[in-house]
Amino acid sequence: MVQNLREFMNKKPWVGWLVALLFLGASIFFFFRSQHSQDPYSPSRMTEMVTVHFTDTDEEVPIPRGRLDKELRAQTSPLDPSKGITNPKTGKPTGFLVDKEDWETWVARINKEKAEAKQHPSSAFGPASSGKK
Repeated sequence: MVQNLREFMNKKPWVGWLVALLFLGASIFFFFRSQHSQDPYSPSRMTEMVTVHFTDTDEEVPIPRGRLDKELRAQTSPLDPSKGITNPKTGKPTGFLVDKEDWETWVARINKEKAEAKQHPSSAFGPASSGKK
């Protein structure tokens, strides 16, 4: 089998070059795909800075996307897109992303994920059993 493959490659070396180019093309594709991830939870996206505008104090604060996501998930569900994150100076929920479209899709995604988690509870994250039956 290996001897036949070796003879074939000796007779038609262009096939070997074609296979090498295919592997090179695939590796370049996967490299660039990993650099521009659309995953909302990718590390590069979660460390991205977003601007939060607090409407009561008219202040804009940059915050890492991951920290804002954590604050949103800590709130009771379902999230109301008309109520923002809590302003640390006033204690009122008036903080919204400057990008309104991003805010609305973010809140909708978190609400959807929380609803799915309630529908499909996993025993892996449930309370620990005492071992008694």
